[in-house]
Amino acid sequence: MTNEQKMQLVLKLAEEALQHGELPIASIIFHRDDVIAQGHTSEVKDRRLLVHAELKALLQLDLMNIGFEKRPEMQLFTNLEPCMMCFGATISSFIGEACYSFDAPSDGAAVWASNTWQEHHAKSGFSLPRIIPGVLEEESKELFRRYVEEHKEGPMVDWVRTIL
Repeated sequence: MTNEQKMQLVLKLAEEALQHGELPIASIIFHRDDVIAQGHTSEVKDRRLLVHAELKALLQLDLMNIGFEKRPEMQLFTNLEPCMMCFGATISSFIGEACYSFDAPSDGAAVWASNTWQEHHAKSGFSLPRIIPGVLEEESKELFRRYVEEHKEGPMVDWVRTIL
């Protein structure tokens, strides 16, 4: 399966989130071509703020007790650059690759980490995952444009406008 095909699955899951009034952010963890774990944002439904797509998928993975030897072979796919919390959890989960659709300049962490990791973590026991940005960027941005069109105003709409 190509990275584009994997991201298509993520975008379908993000579409599901959008249909439920949520931010259209989804994440899937793959081991080769197998889906290991997945999640989408659910802040509206759960009335909580720390239910990010990546974190939900990583928590599912964590509950599976998959050993450290397989985790560097895994890929985390998400349709928006992960925030600090989610990217930190990705690193702490020993995921080998992080693929996303587009940068989130207001709070994304992948770009920041790739620019600063070596300088600040040269002796760390953790490794920065290989970062692959720009996978189906326009398709993902379209979901966020639809979110803004459907919701018109509010703090999340204001935030989405900062990333588009």
